[in-house]
Amino acid sequence: MNSEVFKNWFLDLLRVLDKTCVIVMDNASYHSAYAEKILSTKTKKVDILAWLLNKNIPHNATKTRPELLNIGNEHKEKYRGYELDQIAYQMGHEVVRIHLYHCQYNPIELIWAQVKGQIIYRNKTFKIKDVRKFLDEAQRC
Repeated sequence: MNSEVFKNWFLDLLRVLDKTCVIVMDNASYHSAYAEKILSTKTKKVDILAWLLNKNIPHNATKTRPELLNIGNEHKEKYRGYELDQIAYQMGHEVVRIHLYHCQYNPIELIWAQVKGQIIYRNKTFKIKDVRKFLDEAQRC
């Protein structure tokens, strides 16, 4: 899975939802591409200046790059947003993100853990055909 494949799938999903929905999503890297590039210590001075100007954040262009970066860092959290969250919002939906390391709030994680546990417990031959059989049986339960 990568962010482009997931984004295309997500857009297809949003197009077929006929009611306003709340979509629960974890923070996997392919779910979490930022809507715009966020300032970092690698950002060039000209790009920091452009970012500050674009956001109408008061600054003095004669300041050093680290000083400008500090100004930007004071404001950047207001502009940190995920691309998929914004797309969903524009289409009338809301994305709620599960906090890191709290997979217990995501039922599919609990179910998947049980399925994997059963396969590990029952798999004595270590053959893929047996794993597939156990997976099919687990899905029917």
